[in-house]
Amino acid sequence: MKPIILVGTGTITLSLILYSLGMISALKKQFITKKIVLLLTTGLVSEVIAVSCMAIGSTQPITTPHGLIGLAGILIMISIVLLSWNSIKSHQKGSPLTGKLYYYYQFAYVFWVIAYFTGAFVGMSQS
Repeated sequence: MKPIILVGTGTITLSLILYSLGMISALKKQFITKKIVLLLTTGLVSEVIAVSCMAIGSTQPITTPHGLIGLAGILIMISIVLLSWNSIKSHQKGSPLTGKLYYYYQFAYVFWVIAYFTGAFVGMSQS
């Protein structure tokens, strides 16, 4: 496996850890804090680095099923981070995670985890 792919693999796993800490905390507390938003933002930065590394090292086009699922996953997480920052910007201690936003967080997290494991499966089957 190319070293750049290994860097991307490690970095995307860091994203999984950061997203999991942030999303599970938010869903469990049903509350978004600045700490949670920082975890999600750091996860997003990590994901962008990982995707860049894997795109550079990949021989496959983005139009593969995993490429499209991964693209949708990163777009969903961008929307989660933006919604989270918007949600806490006017609240000193944080913001409640209720209603449709709660369900969107659930959907986004599950979708992203599916995208992660789809990539892991594809990566393992190619090596």
